[in-house]
Amino acid sequence: LGNSLGTHTLRIANTTTPSECSTEGFSQTACGFVLEFADIVAKHKINSYDSSSTAMGNGNIGGWEYSEMRTYVNTDIYNALPMELKSGIMDTTVVSGYGNNDSSNFVTTDKLYLLSSMELWGNNSYSQYDSARSLSRQLDYYSSHGVSNSYSSVVEKLYGNSSEWWWLRTATSGSFYTVDQGSPFYVPAQYSGGVSPAFRIG
Repeated sequence: LGNSLGTHTLRIANTTTPSECSTEGFSQTACGFVLEFADIVAKHKINSYDSSSTAMGNGNIGGWEYSEMRTYVNTDIYNALPMELKSGIMDTTVVSGYGNNDSSNFVTTDKLYLLSSMELWGNNSYSQYDSARSLSRQLDYYSSHGVSNSYSSVVEKLYGNSSEWWWLRTATSGSFYTVDQGSPFYVPAQYSGGVSPAFRIG
């Protein structure tokens, strides 16, 4: 990556397109050929937090759609990708869950996106709090590695040489899902955490 983001490894996260991907309103984030960064490429906050404000940026209001993170991933990180890679990246319909400050899922069109809890763990006790869980599916990579419970070393990622927590796009309660040492966790949006996007190739 350019802009001092260094060199990173991509892995194939998905290759299949099951029939559920054709369901109306279904997120395309785990459908078709999906590439994912195998490590953490940067650290960034989801949103700035202002406890005196109810505008966008107050915790998880506006979810993934209106987050600073979405802008960062689709500008700074996307623009740092090699031109030959960017030329193959598709626009993807992304459905994201909401927290207690909103009332409906967020639907966006993105080049790059963060993963959701459902796409990592499938239907388990943690993804049940993902309001968009029925509109996505577990990625082939995590399914084939048997990721289904609250802990799995498969979902750990490194930032440099150290295992670090990283963000998901799923809003929950007053925060967002993260992956911490291989387990689901929740972190307030204003903290700087790991960024590890995915994208589809057409």
